[in-house]
Amino acid sequence: MMFSEYNCHHGPPPHSFGPPPHHHHPHHPMTAPPPPHHMPPQHPHQQPHPGYPRPRMDPTSDVFTCLFGDLFVKCFEENSNGMDSMSNPYRPMGDSYGDNSYLNKSRKNKEDKYCGVCGDRALGYNFDAISCESCKAFFRRNAPKGLDYFKCPYEEKCKMDVSNRRFCKRCRLRKCFEIGMRKEYILTDEEKYRKRQRIEENRKVREVEKHKHQSGVVSTSQNGLRILDPEEEIMINEIVKAYRQSLEVPIESKVPRANPNMIDLINIAEVSVRRVVDMAKKLKPFKALSQTDQISLLKGGSIELLILRSVISFDKEKNIWLDPFDKEGCAMTPEQLKTGFDHKPGETENFPPFAAGSGIFDEHMKFVKSIAIDLKADETALILLLMLSLFSPDRPCVVDKEYVSREQDKYALLLQRYLESKHPCHIARMIYPKLLMKLTDIRNLNEEHSQVLLKMNPEGIQPLMKEVMDLHLPKRLIENVKYESPSDSSQTSDLSP
Repeated sequence: MMFSEYNCHHGPPPHSFGPPPHHHHPHHPMTAPPPPHHMPPQHPHQQPHPGYPRPRMDPTSDVFTCLFGDLFVKCFEENSNGMDSMSNPYRPMGDSYGDNSYLNKSRKNKEDKYCGVCGDRALGYNFDAISCESCKAFFRRNAPKGLDYFKCPYEEKCKMDVSNRRFCKRCRLRKCFEIGMRKEYILTDEEKYRKRQRIEENRKVREVEKHKHQSGVVSTSQNGLRILDPEEEIMINEIVKAYRQSLEVPIESKVPRANPNMIDLINIAEVSVRRVVDMAKKLKPFKALSQTDQISLLKGGSIELLILRSVISFDKEKNIWLDPFDKEGCAMTPEQLKTGFDHKPGETENFPPFAAGSGIFDEHMKFVKSIAIDLKADETALILLLMLSLFSPDRPCVVDKEYVSREQDKYALLLQRYLESKHPCHIARMIYPKLLMKLTDIRNLNEEHSQVLLKMNPEGIQPLMKEVMDLHLPKRLIENVKYESPSDSSQTSDLSP
């Protein structure tokens, strides 16, 4: 078995290190997950999906090896205590991490909240009700359509939880309305832009006043652009260097690109996953996290990080995807990508047909071009946006949310400073909130891609991608489907339940 289960509500697994985990308070009556309803007959695709709580990674699995290398796997096998006996030299050792008063303070300031729709962790109120980020995005997209737009194949008795919230849009939307979410609170694009502009202007005024108070007038060049502080330049250079060095990770698999299907596209993306992991391993703030949190951030944001990487590697002049060190033969065109989304892979006797549509491809291309062409974001700005997505504190099973949140705030400010150094103030002030809004758009794209992945037969997908994206056959099919062992030993996968 590749995974051993643990409950994310009760802290990290025993093999973790770093600061002591926060002890959760008993569920508040207003924020407790809803009681379970009658469970309808399960759809063939409704296999348990490890969204929340997520299973703990086996240290000898493909993802763990990709993250930490054979040296750590060997160390884990020789030492039953695993991570508990290993110190982390990258962890900041200031008072804020060693003092119990810090933990008590954060427990008082941040009471755990749970989504009234699916029971996932929630950060606060959305549209007048407590909900998670996924249900917030779902409600924003679907509430204007109304309940009558959707149909429920299970007599409207679907159970809503993290594992199966994606299977029935009608029951999920009905639950949103039941907990008090109000569609009149959904802002139009123009209203959202004006609101974010006001917030950004107010925050900008506060930042300028604070900076003036601390160090006098902000340094500007002769053309009116902001001059980056030496510390800011060092941070940006380290991040960009880590990203560019990650591009040297070679392409190992030989997947056909001429006429790909969806499974081929997923296997092609494996090198992008390895490059994202390689970049993260070079960053001190990421290495300061426990290995449990490192895996949670990478697995929870895998699709979003791949989408952002596709924006960075998109050559708008040649209209292809190609990283600098890759050969021309590895390039991918929009036409090939569309073919992959439209092409149905082979079906097994007991597995329903895969339903892909060019609609997701169109949304993906719209997202890529909106950043690369419309906003004219350069490589450095996109890499900083990638950092914001990587350090998302709301990923499932992240223990040290305070640290991750602080790092995300740091990169958000760094992105703003960088834009001010490249554009006049009024232009930077316009581009910055639009780039931040793209993080919301990418959550929506993530949801759509996840819908497609849930309908796929994972046979033929490389083991690392199965692990990262939680693609596993339903238990009833594991005994019926015969897998041919690939010649490459690195492609083997343990499919035992």
